[in-house]
Amino acid sequence: MARPASLTRWTTSSQPPTGCLSRRRHRADAARGRRASSSPVVATKRASLMKRSRGEKRADIARATADVDAAEDVDADADADAEELAGEIEIPAEAKHVTVVDDFLPADLASVLRGVYDARHDDPRRVHAHRFVWDYWHVPQQYTLLRTPAADYFEDDDQYARLEDALRSYARTELGCGGLTPVWLSCYVDGCRQELHADVPHGPWAFVLSLTRWDARLFTGGETLVLNPETLEYWRTFRSDDVVERASLTTTIEPLFNRLTVFDPRVPHGVPVVEGVRDPKLGRLVLHGWFNDPEPFFDGALSETDAEETLLDVLPPLYETLGTLPRARGVVAAKVFVKRDGGVERVQFTADSLVPSPEGVGGELSATDIRDAIMLEIAGTLMETTFPASDGETRITLPFVFD
Repeated sequence: MARPASLTRWTTSSQPPTGCLSRRRHRADAARGRRASSSPVVATKRASLMKRSRGEKRADIARATADVDAAEDVDADADADAEELAGEIEIPAEAKHVTVVDDFLPADLASVLRGVYDARHDDPRRVHAHRFVWDYWHVPQQYTLLRTPAADYFEDDDQYARLEDALRSYARTELGCGGLTPVWLSCYVDGCRQELHADVPHGPWAFVLSLTRWDARLFTGGETLVLNPETLEYWRTFRSDDVVERASLTTTIEPLFNRLTVFDPRVPHGVPVVEGVRDPKLGRLVLHGWFNDPEPFFDGALSETDAEETLLDVLPPLYETLGTLPRARGVVAAKVFVKRDGGVERVQFTADSLVPSPEGVGGELSATDIRDAIMLEIAGTLMETTFPASDGETRITLPFVFD
């Protein structure tokens, strides 16, 4: 699988286009909260013809942002084109801030990495260099844990390379991220915790890969805890007859052995205090870091060079249309499945943290209306794209960042 080279040439002017192919840090006009007079007409036509359960809400955004003259100028063939797309585009109803992948690493690699740790803690009386690499990180009222750089801890270059390769492969194909921050290995014993916080500057996605023998644990706490979207909009969803406790305010993810948890680091998250064990062999053990540097990724017969001319034609107009929509923040990764003849078989959203900004919601527009219009425009435009024919199928992951 080839990693794409620089994509900075994918622009047609000195000014960044609206919308965003995130490698070039382009930002949609919508990120400035502007609502233009012109309507995302194509998206509106598609929305009305998809016959999805939220079709009427998509019509609302057309009425709220429509330029009547532009709407009347839509080609009559748009109806037929949209009908052909029906059933091929699935728009998620809401952002997915947490994704869990069980059995992430090959079983032998996960066992080997855990075995390295166990061997270095087999005898508490045995003194060797690897027992002195841990940083006891304590920030009062916020963080308490033991941590060490994973690349230094796992001395076998092949083992660590396989770990990084697995993380990078997932990031490229599912998230559209080409970068990986240095990975930490952290241990939690009695009293260790992370209070609620957000990791905004590090990257659009955070991850935790567990090496904890969770099913045999002798401690309490140690889960990954993420605030629910409803909690972040507490008064909008508040009901006086509801029972409000931690389970209703948060999503709790148990760190099962070899489980990868990927989450939106903008959302406040933490680790409940670990209690019950002081032996490092028995504590919570995790690898963690952030995926960053969003960029397109090509897997299959077509290379970046093969697809460049097509994307140069398609992306700038898409950016302009996205710029007419109300502001939203987050990352969307769209995986495009390209057939041998260059046609697009389907578009799948593999990552989605897109949240409409509060100032754009209200009146005739709901948050769902705004999300639908943005994501339907991305998916519909990509479905209509024709790439060069090739001798095999291709999957292209395109990330879009809104800020």
